[in-house]
Amino acid sequence: MSDPSAERLKAAVLALYQARPVEGPPGDDGQRSVWHLSTQGAELLSFVDPEGRVQRQELTLLDEHCVWSSGVGLRTGRVEQDGAARAETSVVHPDAQPVPARLLRAALALEHYQGDDRYIQHIQRVLALARQGLVLSGGSGAVPAAPTAPAPVPSTPPASNTAAPAATPQGASAEAPPPRPLQLPAVDPVMLRRQKTEGLTMLIVLGLALLFSVFLLYWLL
Repeated sequence: MSDPSAERLKAAVLALYQARPVEGPPGDDGQRSVWHLSTQGAELLSFVDPEGRVQRQELTLLDEHCVWSSGVGLRTGRVEQDGAARAETSVVHPDAQPVPARLLRAALALEHYQGDDRYIQHIQRVLALARQGLVLSGGSGAVPAAPTAPAPVPSTPPASNTAAPAATPQGASAEAPPPRPLQLPAVDPVMLRRQKTEGLTMLIVLGLALLFSVFLLYWLL
């Protein structure tokens, strides 16, 4: 007999795929929200900047929660609901550290998605990279901080694929090394005096040629 929670999770994910995204108005900073809500306990809330880049995503699958933020990475949590599926009546209790089991379950739940919704594709890719990192680390709990920065996501998803997310290792400094000062070549004083002498000689020659031209013109007239 199949696990009831697995059946509920499958139904929730399928309902999420079929949910039509609801786009909110831009805020004061130009950022807007895109909300996918299913009636089976799955929800995806995305926040997009004015250029169309996804900055944050919150994924809820039944009683588990995953949050991805650009430059920060993935976090997990547990959702407590008062007998309702809507987000307004639920409370998220974040985990002190990302729980690998929650990330793996979310990645497995979304791995078979083949639709063209850019927001679902984005969180699917983020979770797949996190799963790959967990597998390579032997499931030690190390979670990639943030995938490479995604390309802008249009309001009406086109047929083309988005770019992959921007890899910033967790805890690593984002500051670039200061630029080196520009090194100018040393000036040779002998060469400088020679150039001045040659310039003065050229001026004298041009002056004499001008005087000779004036004298020749006067003589011809």
